[in-house]
Amino acid sequence: MNKKVLIIGNYNSIYIRKLLESLSHAGDEHLKFYVLSGLKYIHGGLEIYALPETKNPFRKLTSTREIIDRVAAEHPDIVHIHYFNAPTILYVMWSKLFRKGKFVVTFWGSDLYRISGAPMLKKIIQKSIIKRADVVTVTSEKMIDDFYKIFGIRDKKVFLTKFAVPIDLKIFDEVSIDQIEEFRQRFSIGANDIVLTLGYSADPGKNHMYMIDEVVKLYNTFRNIFVFLPLTYGDVEHREKVKQYCEEKFKPRGIKYFILEERMLDREVAVLRRATDIMVNVQVSDSVSASMQESLYAGNIVINGEWLDYSELKREGAYFETIPRLEPGLLCEKLVYVIENLAELKQKTHVNKKVVAKRCDWEEVANNFLTIYGNLLEGKL
Repeated sequence: MNKKVLIIGNYNSIYIRKLLESLSHAGDEHLKFYVLSGLKYIHGGLEIYALPETKNPFRKLTSTREIIDRVAAEHPDIVHIHYFNAPTILYVMWSKLFRKGKFVVTFWGSDLYRISGAPMLKKIIQKSIIKRADVVTVTSEKMIDDFYKIFGIRDKKVFLTKFAVPIDLKIFDEVSIDQIEEFRQRFSIGANDIVLTLGYSADPGKNHMYMIDEVVKLYNTFRNIFVFLPLTYGDVEHREKVKQYCEEKFKPRGIKYFILEERMLDREVAVLRRATDIMVNVQVSDSVSASMQESLYAGNIVINGEWLDYSELKREGAYFETIPRLEPGLLCEKLVYVIENLAELKQKTHVNKKVVAKRCDWEEVANNFLTIYGNLLEGKL
C-alpha cells in the first residue's frame, strides 16, 4: 500500500526540488511525495491544484485554510516541514495536517538561529509544534546542541541530515573561458575589473546595506570594481529597498553594479560563480550555505562572517577569509587586503574544490531521510 509523505516547503527552493528528485531516484516505490508550497499542492512536479494568490488579508486567510483542508482530507502518513520559519498563523493552521500521521521538522540553519529574535507568541507556538514532532533533523552537528539550548526540550530525538550543494558541480567544471568572457561582455565588465558578489538572495538577514556601504568606502581606493547583487528569490519588499539603496549609494559615484532579479538556470549560476573574484557572505545566521560552497568550488575568495559556524569546512581544510563583526570599516579593510593580494590568495582557493566535492552526495542525503521515514512508518522511532 502506498504511503504519502507531505513536504511543507517552498517549491521554488532548489533544495526542495533537488531533494524530491533524489528521493524519487533512491526511494521506495510505495512512498509517494507531495509538496504543499504556499497555495499550491504539487506531486511529481505538477500542480494538483493551486488557489489564486491574493493580497487581500481575509481572502488569503480563507484560501490558506481551504488548501490545508483539501490536503488534510488526503490523510498524509508523514508530514515533513522544511525550514521552520513560517508566519505564526500558518503553524496554527498546519496543525490540522499532523494530528494523525507522523511528523518531522527539519531545520536548515538560519531558521533555527533566528528563533531567539522572534516575537514571544511565535516562540511559544513554535515550541508547542516542536513538542508534537516525532523527529527533528538539523544540517550540522553543532545545530544539535544549539537546538537543545534554544528550545530546552531534552527528550526530543534530533538527527543529522546534511544537504549537499544542489547544483551538479560538473556544470561549474564545464564553464569555458569563452563563456566567462561572453558573460563579462554582456554586463560591460572591464578587462581589469574585479567582480564582487554580495550575498545570494533577497533576505533582510543578508545585511545588504552594510555590504553596500563598505563597497562605497572601498571605491575611494579601487575604481575597477563591478558588483553583483543576486536577489532572485526571497523578500520582495527587501529587494525593492536594496534596489533603491543601490540607486542612492552606487549610481552617484559611478560604481558599476547589476542586480540579478530573474530566476537563474543552474548553468547561469555556474557562470556567475566562475566569473566572480570575491564573494561576501556576512549574513545574520546560517549553516554552511550552498551558495557559499558553490563560490568556494568555483575558485572565489569568500569572505564570511566569523560568527557563522563554518568550523566543519575549516576542519576539512577549506580556505576562506572572515571578518569578526559587522563594524563599519571592517569589511572594507578586508576587501582591500584581498584585492591587494588577489593573485596570491587565489592560489590558496585551489584546495576548496576537493573539499566541497567531497560533501556533495545527494544519494546519501536522500537515504538519510528515507531511513527516517521507514523507521517512523514501522514504529521504530
